[in-house]
Amino acid sequence: MSKICTIIPVYNEAQRLDKEAFYLFLRNNPNQLLLFVNDGSSDDSEQILQQMAGHNPRQIKCLLLRNNQGKAEAVRQGVRQIKNWTEIDYFGYLDADLATPLSQISFICSYLDDNKGKLMAFGSRVKLLGTDINRKLSRHYLGRLFATSVSLLFDLPIYDTQCGAKYFRNNSDAISFFDEEFTSKWFFDVELFIRLRNRFPESLLENKAMEIALQNWQEQGNSKLKWSDFILSPWRLLEIKRHYRR
Repeated sequence: MSKICTIIPVYNEAQRLDKEAFYLFLRNNPNQLLLFVNDGSSDDSEQILQQMAGHNPRQIKCLLLRNNQGKAEAVRQGVRQIKNWTEIDYFGYLDADLATPLSQISFICSYLDDNKGKLMAFGSRVKLLGTDINRKLSRHYLGRLFATSVSLLFDLPIYDTQCGAKYFRNNSDAISFFDEEFTSKWFFDVELFIRLRNRFPESLLENKAMEIALQNWQEQGNSKLKWSDFILSPWRLLEIKRHYRR
């Protein structure tokens, strides 16, 4: 059974961390590890995470960042933490609010099991018959507008770049995508795809990555991503474009 480590960035999530959901998941999945990265929270998140790690020290680890640095850097620091964990087959990240349920981890990683040449498998919020995707209509249309902009600007044939569920085969190629700091705190997922394509210029993106329609995704309230972030997204994307043009 493949061993999987999931990085979960946490910033002021004390009221939303579902400890029992994490405990139950780990009891039923002894092959899985969770690395929580506390991103300089000012609430009780750190204390809760330390309590959780004490409850199950074998499967729950914590990385404590003193200052808030944003989701991109929290995930990057998490990857740097597990860089030498050679017992891990796959690593990835999810959001702490569990909009993507923990059950989807094995579902996504099963595609890496079945496709040995793939370096990355990632979730996509596509509402298909037989799936349970619950997303506000306004967020859905904003997401489609953003995805279309990304596709045109960067020539990336990806339906949903921003779904917070991405997993990688644990090898030096995948780890290297996180060596350099990201330009954007929120849209770093786009940068990951650019880095993947730049790392393998001789092959098409689809030869190394696979987009998976999730079985379940539930939008949670109090998103850290605000309307102003969407309004400013064209400028953020242009900053990314300029950076990687260099």
